[in-house]
Amino acid sequence: MLYEYVVKVPRGRVDEAIEKLNTFGIYNLYYEPPIEIIQVENGYDFQEIEQETVELKIYAEEKELSGLPHTFFPLIEKALQIPQIEIAFRELDDQQWSHSFEDIDLGNGWVLCYSGDDSKYPDKQVMKFEPQAAFGTGLHETTQDCLRILLDKRLEGKSVLDLGTGSGVLTVAAGLRGADKLHAIDYEPVEREIRLNAELNQLSQQLDIDQADLLLGDYRIRQDYDLVIMNIGADETVEILDRHQLAYKTNDFLVSGIVEWNAGRVTEAFQKQGFIIKDKRQSKEWITINFGKEQA
Repeated sequence: MLYEYVVKVPRGRVDEAIEKLNTFGIYNLYYEPPIEIIQVENGYDFQEIEQETVELKIYAEEKELSGLPHTFFPLIEKALQIPQIEIAFRELDDQQWSHSFEDIDLGNGWVLCYSGDDSKYPDKQVMKFEPQAAFGTGLHETTQDCLRILLDKRLEGKSVLDLGTGSGVLTVAAGLRGADKLHAIDYEPVEREIRLNAELNQLSQQLDIDQADLLLGDYRIRQDYDLVIMNIGADETVEILDRHQLAYKTNDFLVSGIVEWNAGRVTEAFQKQGFIIKDKRQSKEWITINFGKEQA
């Protein structure tokens, strides 16, 4: 049996609340950012919804702690300094949970596993993942197509840069394929989530995480990498490619977050820099492309 506890947290203090819960050993957390998705020329964008609080959902399973559901209330109360009356609670059966967080078979021998039970896949390679607050749950078509290409690569001993990393799902995947140097960059503070998912997959290689604005400000990418990943959108991809002179820093790009009506601009930008399409996938309107140098 799975138990769900829900607390309302001031919008600006969600990360603080999550960190406090983590100190009490509570890691299975989730909340939906207060946003609305809108369609634009570049694909899709989001706008924030005016909302003072968000619902932070906390999950516990009977195998984690004896005496559930009652034994979890004191932990949440102490972590957040709130009375039990402010904690909503319900039981979820396995069917309800699997419908919301169903493991994803990527069709290439890999499974993106939310349940944590990799024993169900004796003949598969498993990537464990716990979606929390950052973008990149693994459910979106762009993420899945990126994973299909990425998990077929051999990255032993290579360096990988993941731009707009979000939850770090692609960074973790690169680590599972053997990359020994991982560098993730995002505008939002996502380090806690990335390191949690890296630990779930027992990654031990070098993992650097920066919070930076890649489009504005003084931050510049100066190192060379064996692979650069950008799952962020067509306009942003072209601007970052130019602003950071990335075409001179790698021979291998994995690019997604592109809608079919804006894919031509991205392809043209890379072709002008001497890149060709090595692999291309499309799921619904979403395009994912692996670009490589012609001489590579």
